[in-house]
Amino acid sequence: MSLANFFNEIAFKWQKEWENNKVYEANPETDRPKKFITVAFPYTNSPLHIGHGRTYITADIYARYLRMKGYNVLFPFAFQFTGTPILSIAESVKRGDEEIISTFVNIYQIPKEEIEKFSDPTYLAEYFKNDMKSTAKKLGLSVDWRREFTTVDPAFEKFVQWQYRKLMELGYIKREDSPVAYCPRDEFPVGMHDTKGDVEPEITDLDGIYFPSVDYFFIAATPRPETIFGAVALLVNPEADYVIATDSLNRKVIISRQAYDKLKYQISFREEGEKKGKNLVGMIAKNPVTEKEIKVLPSKFVDPSIGTGVVMAVPSHEPLHYIALTELKEEFELIPVIKTDELGELPGVEAVGLAQTRNPAELKDYIDTIYRIEYHKGIMREDLVDLVPNFMKEFVKDKIAGKLVKDAREKTRELLDMLNSRITIYEISNGPVYCRCGAEIVVKVIKGQWFIDYSNPIWKTSVLKSLDKINFIPADSKKEMEKIIFNLQPRAFTRSRGLGVRLPWDEKEIIDSLSDSTIYTAFYTIVHRLKYPISLLNDKFWDYILLDRGTADEVSKELGIPKEQLEEIKSEFKYWYPVDSRHSGRDLIQNHLPYYLFHHFAIFSEKFLPRQIVTNGFIRVGGKKMSKSFGNIYPLNRAIDEYGVETVRIALTSTSSISDDIEFNSNIAKSIAEQLKKIHDLISKLLEIEGVNERRDPDVWLLSIFKRYIEDVDKAYENLDLRTVYMTVYYTIYETIKDYIELTNAKINKDIIKKVISIWLRLMAPITPHLAEELWHKMSNTFVVKEKFPSINEVEYNEKSLLKVEYLRSIIEDVNRLSSELGKEAEKVVIYVNDDNNLKELLKKAIIAIKDRKSLRDFMIENNVDDKTARRIYELANVLPSTIRDLIVTTDIDEEEVIVQNINFLMNKLDLREMIVYSSTDEKAPNILGKKDLALPYKPGIAIL
Repeated sequence: MSLANFFNEIAFKWQKEWENNKVYEANPETDRPKKFITVAFPYTNSPLHIGHGRTYITADIYARYLRMKGYNVLFPFAFQFTGTPILSIAESVKRGDEEIISTFVNIYQIPKEEIEKFSDPTYLAEYFKNDMKSTAKKLGLSVDWRREFTTVDPAFEKFVQWQYRKLMELGYIKREDSPVAYCPRDEFPVGMHDTKGDVEPEITDLDGIYFPSVDYFFIAATPRPETIFGAVALLVNPEADYVIATDSLNRKVIISRQAYDKLKYQISFREEGEKKGKNLVGMIAKNPVTEKEIKVLPSKFVDPSIGTGVVMAVPSHEPLHYIALTELKEEFELIPVIKTDELGELPGVEAVGLAQTRNPAELKDYIDTIYRIEYHKGIMREDLVDLVPNFMKEFVKDKIAGKLVKDAREKTRELLDMLNSRITIYEISNGPVYCRCGAEIVVKVIKGQWFIDYSNPIWKTSVLKSLDKINFIPADSKKEMEKIIFNLQPRAFTRSRGLGVRLPWDEKEIIDSLSDSTIYTAFYTIVHRLKYPISLLNDKFWDYILLDRGTADEVSKELGIPKEQLEEIKSEFKYWYPVDSRHSGRDLIQNHLPYYLFHHFAIFSEKFLPRQIVTNGFIRVGGKKMSKSFGNIYPLNRAIDEYGVETVRIALTSTSSISDDIEFNSNIAKSIAEQLKKIHDLISKLLEIEGVNERRDPDVWLLSIFKRYIEDVDKAYENLDLRTVYMTVYYTIYETIKDYIELTNAKINKDIIKKVISIWLRLMAPITPHLAEELWHKMSNTFVVKEKFPSINEVEYNEKSLLKVEYLRSIIEDVNRLSSELGKEAEKVVIYVNDDNNLKELLKKAIIAIKDRKSLRDFMIENNVDDKTARRIYELANVLPSTIRDLIVTTDIDEEEVIVQNINFLMNKLDLREMIVYSSTDEKAPNILGKKDLALPYKPGIAIL
């Protein structure tokens, strides 16, 4: 039988037992403190992959740990049906999208007859909901499944609609005409979770300036309208297609085809015809501000997909414009517009000379520097007044000339508006970004779009201040959260179609998937009790249950729900809320988690904010983040089938720190599975050995070292330092038990080994609960997952016994390290121990000095010791193993005696044929390889022969 099948048989066996015994159903208990753990629920548009697994298993490990610490733990699960991810997949299947269908068939191994039904988004969502639930159960997630729901359930809709009426009352909802990222195919606004690769479209604005010619107006896009005074030409791409269109003022305008296809969603255009870029070359236009005639010229530097595909050339301040015009060998003016102390009069020209290149990529840093310095430190030149016609002179003199660039920019826009020569256009600055349907995202100015006003200064400031009351794991995620919250702007939150909750005051609109999943964790606490007609779940019901408004008598009388039931529902919410630990991938710091905090603060105030937010890194496959484009999507079900549940639980959570990405590959997984099997076999064998009743140093050492393990693992679980748990529980303890067996010549103390195994299994139960349960039942009929987490009070602690064995283990480590450095296997070892009591006392003082953060110099002065000795002892105190360092301050051993008494153990562990022990203070002892002189207390001199 494969290891995967071996562990899966164990897992599925105990999962059935836990379910039959309702182990994870959580109800309020007045005599036990609670912990409410939640994880961001998944979109039901495809099966779970191992990236999902990391977040869900991490939360499950934490929930299991807290149960064993005595808490009443609720860990629920639900499913996101809302939004475009599901709709886009359904429509892709309907269109016969080969990539989507191939992914389902080849990666997720879904039968083709099922995929054909996915054109119905409801069927698709329900199919993947059931598939996800099955996978979550196979993972052994300790979920209370009574509380599951979907975001299209009628009761959930009532709950979300109540929330949005509250936000409207509070003034956090507004409606206005505004640019939004938009899918031209699906015809609705989009956000991060609607796009391929989960990219959040970022919108920036540009100024479109009208340059009139005889028959047309060229619209040139620029981020720096104040430089128009120095515009001496228009540049077009000769190979691109350009559209002639009529705008709302009946002006015939010229822009590139790509620009037209995007800007038609922002500006009222009507297409009239088309011209090739090369057919525009040579036309004469006019600078609307200076009224000077300028030529339309060809340039390979013009990207027709950016802006309008028409560029106003300002060679005095833009290196690429200068290069483009000089390559054409055209005569042109250089008109300086901005002056700074840092740059010369013509920075565009000077940058080309300094860079000694005409490569745009190599000039980028120079261009960025010019833009930055001119905007922040630049002043518009006084002689700009001489460039404009008389009727503009007074405005330019008073408002623009001599003014800071940052102020003059707005006044230049004002001037262009007065000339009816400017429009604002919007671009996706991090584009191209693609919708899940495959269409490129554009910017659309939507009339009457509903927004959540995350820019509200009072709301935003309150949320920022509240972050101090939340524990963030990892700690540095708080800074990232602060930055995101500070920069949040109003967000379009409705869609014109799709699955989801209808906007309560406009049922044609659907609340999007990031906006209905904000305070939904409150819904978990009571969803299993909502067995009433939907009509009864009105605002008064939610006000009473969630905000404690009104009385049970009043609400009962109006709704016909028994008073006692209302009180029970409210008390359950108040018992469980707030969330004690909210878990998600770190990508959700960009949107979901800030929205989660904003909405909690608005609806519930500060007291119901989550007490902890945990964000984990990603899973990488083949050194890359999982992506369909890389072909490295790894379904969770496949991982479970190939490697086993327990292997997957460790491999996805515990081989790196929580903030780092984890590499998942077959070598790592197989290594974990093999180690788990070794642990299984070792514990099974130990439980069958009769053993002895005698208590010896190794027995007391084993109990004492387990006190350390309990402390370390408990702290690591609490901080979600799962790598430390993994290394300690599955490797360090395993090696410790093996050392114990060798130290006792396999004559184990049965009572002690049972006690230690009991502790070991309870330490591993949160991460590998199925393996722990299987082995636990070789000793007990109770469920290990319901047992108490080990306490240091369960074991006795003896410093001397602990020091003896840890000293032996440090010798083994030193011999192995030295052997590796020398590149040869040790056959004979000579050990020199230093039993100088004066040096031992000095070492204790050095350890205390280091703990007190005293320098080497301070240590030397305080102890009046020579430089060489002080330095050696001080350095030794720094490098000794922490356990030994802590122990020798309060206890002492005879090093030579300990080695001699355990020489067989040392020789077996090191595979030696001979070991000799000398005292370094014995004048008659030979000084082999000079190692006698190197010996210090608790750091023997070691010669390998």
